[in-house]
Amino acid sequence: MRARLRGQKTQYHHGDLRHALLEAAMTLIDIRGPEALTLRAAARRAGVSEAAPYRHFANLDALLGAVVLEGFEILITDLESVSSARSRRDTYLAFAGDFPGRYSIMFGPLADRGSAAKRHDEVAHVSELVEEAGGLALLHGMASLRLAGLS
Repeated sequence: MRARLRGQKTQYHHGDLRHALLEAAMTLIDIRGPEALTLRAAARRAGVSEAAPYRHFANLDALLGAVVLEGFEILITDLESVSSARSRRDTYLAFAGDFPGRYSIMFGPLADRGSAAKRHDEVAHVSELVEEAGGLALLHGMASLRLAGLS
């Protein structure tokens, strides 16, 4: 390995740091809940320095916004992969049950700290996909009751 000269910057090599941080953030949320997410915790989980997240996310709100949008992309992809109303209902409820922390952020007040306009578009798309399955309000209510242990 070549010696680094004083003042010479090294190139950062992590592969896809943004994706690694998103994965780390989603895992933290899924395991410990939304309140466990900090930029520091995501950096530790991704195995990078505490300063590394700032290369892609200005602050925690930006990381939360990215987590929310990634969650919607996953949910939408899952919903689009099935065609019947019952399958879409089951897919929606399974997503909420499998990823309760992520789900709570996607549909909760923390999501507004990220990209509110893009989130609005994603919610509208999910709503269209589940319209024949009873609608978003019904499915969200069912998922919320299940997550609370009331159904």
